[in-house]
Amino acid sequence: MHTTDPSHRPQALIVDDDLAARMLERETLEQSGFTVHEAADGESALDMLEALTPDLILLDVDMPGIDGFEVCRRIRQRWSPHDLPVIMVTGMDDLNSINLAYDVGANDFIPKPINWPVLGHRTRYVLRTAENARVLKELEEKQAAIVRAIPDMVFSVGRDGTFLDVKTGVGTLATLRPELYVGRRLTDVLPREVGTELHDGVRNALDSGTLQSVEYTLPGSAHARHYEARIAPSGTDKVIAVVRDITRQKLNEEKIRRLAYYDPLTGMPNRQHFLERLDQELERCTRDKRQLALLFLDLDGFKRINDTLGHDAGDMLLKQVATRLKEKLRVSDLVSRPGSEAVSPHLARLGGDEFVIVLPSLQDSGAATTVARRVRCALTRPFPIADAEVTVGSSIGIAMFPADGKDAATLLKHADTAMYHAKDLGRNNWQMYNQALTDQAMNRLKLENELRKALEQNEFALFYQPLVDVEDKRMVGVEALLRWQHPRRGLIAPAEFIHVAEDSGLIVPLGIWLLRTACAQAQAWQNKELKAGRIGVNLSARQVRTPGFAAEVADAIAQTGIAPHMLELELTENLLIDTDPAQLEDLQRIRDSGVHFALDDFGTGYSSLSYLKRLPIETLKIDRSFVSGVPHKADDVAITTAIVAMARSLGLEVVAEGVETAAQRDFLHHIGCRKMQGYLFSPPLPAAQMEQLLRQAATPTP
Repeated sequence: MHTTDPSHRPQALIVDDDLAARMLERETLEQSGFTVHEAADGESALDMLEALTPDLILLDVDMPGIDGFEVCRRIRQRWSPHDLPVIMVTGMDDLNSINLAYDVGANDFIPKPINWPVLGHRTRYVLRTAENARVLKELEEKQAAIVRAIPDMVFSVGRDGTFLDVKTGVGTLATLRPELYVGRRLTDVLPREVGTELHDGVRNALDSGTLQSVEYTLPGSAHARHYEARIAPSGTDKVIAVVRDITRQKLNEEKIRRLAYYDPLTGMPNRQHFLERLDQELERCTRDKRQLALLFLDLDGFKRINDTLGHDAGDMLLKQVATRLKEKLRVSDLVSRPGSEAVSPHLARLGGDEFVIVLPSLQDSGAATTVARRVRCALTRPFPIADAEVTVGSSIGIAMFPADGKDAATLLKHADTAMYHAKDLGRNNWQMYNQALTDQAMNRLKLENELRKALEQNEFALFYQPLVDVEDKRMVGVEALLRWQHPRRGLIAPAEFIHVAEDSGLIVPLGIWLLRTACAQAQAWQNKELKAGRIGVNLSARQVRTPGFAAEVADAIAQTGIAPHMLELELTENLLIDTDPAQLEDLQRIRDSGVHFALDDFGTGYSSLSYLKRLPIETLKIDRSFVSGVPHKADDVAITTAIVAMARSLGLEVVAEGVETAAQRDFLHHIGCRKMQGYLFSPPLPAAQMEQLLRQAATPTP
């Protein structure tokens, strides 16, 4: 035990196999004020150290069993030289023995024969030296703790501007490593102008003997950092510079100015800032004889979210939209964040759910259409809002300077007009102000016309994908999947045309055809005593909301003769929000007739339990986007496991879509999902091939 109490008698442990030597050493140390303990060999000494920690050890080298070198080495595994000093005692006075003693951690070395009068002084000296080292270490640790606790950086700098020492405090840059500074000059480490200014402060502090203060700015990866250096003389040839990051203080000074020019919700430039900036850009483009594009963006479905989830959810959505735009449309991608150089493109929020993007100094309109496409892609992914996920589209109008207007007000008006034209064409698209259709709009119109003809000429077909119970290894159902047998392009999946069918209203007659065709096919298999199980038919939200939908389902069942319990109608999550009570009553009547309902692609739309309870759902279908990530992606594993657990707690069946690997199958089965469909079991098949598969399943295995 170490103490600075002068009345304390330090404890010493003598380790020596020579009894006479121990007696003489004890006598000498006791006369020097030590309380003495003895051990006759190394093993005994190590055992004693389990219960006793002396202030000093006098250790003989040459002992039976474990020699003194090994004992010292083991002591150093637990105690440092200043916590438990060790003096080696031996008759070996060769240089190698002395070096070995210090190598294993001895504080000092005393050769035999021992000079007894000197031994007492030697032990007191070693003890005092160890105590001083211990006090110095504690002082250094306290000083280091103080430096770590303050939010400042502390530098010692010579008159010539050379860094002599560096200490970093809490919150300082992790990259502030001493080896990058010590021995180098201010102008070598910092930008030359900043380094010169600080060096002047160093010389002024030394020449005047007074405190100097220097504020400076350094560029950063995201934004500039501001610092204040307070420089005080320390002697005649060096100073101590305490450097504090004052970026927050500087930012606070900017808040008043930002309130006047920036939208407080999103941090984007507001209408006032936008109009002033646009005027400047128009002057520059006029002078340089270049074009400028103004993109006016309005969110599709924002009012619905505000009305159903509340204005707080609406504000949260606007923030996320602004963040996503700023992240996805960087300066290098043609759009910059607020605060960029005057010639850089920029974003602004005009108010509500209206945003604008200004693209100055263009050669043609190609960049504008590129940005419009990127905006649509950026806003396509769902937004997490109020414990759910919501999706919005974006209608974008584009006006070009000088063709569509030569002043800010005219350009803004014409871009707004083009935006409404985009909404008239089905929303979630972009349109140029000149009303001329772009290639994308032309293709869309052409596709719509081809869809109408396809319905008239019966170009659609149904493919069927089995639904398998992996526990029983049997087929328990099929899902009817729409395909378009295009006369020139061949077989087209619905992803390429279903959105046009939705927007144009063609989805309603197409959905009726799909429902009746699937029911007729299921009944045909039933008549052939082929057990296909329930047949799943996808419904669009627009189809469900059409007046007379319930009657159409009843007619399909009656005309095809299918048993209602053999039909499963698959709804989408966007139906959860806007379904009114009358439509819910229709769905419930259909359910009461025996028809089953499933919620398709669960988790990708508005997954809210409060809305889920409103529909007569019996089955949840886990979307393939989650299944594809299991069992290797933690997020998909967590989501999929939660969906299965939730379905079980609600008494719902659960089906996994898009199962393609045995690992996915085994994981899903392990978490309690028995029913699956996907390419692991079978791709979607034409009716004839599906019938062959059903016959094979019905044939007993020999």
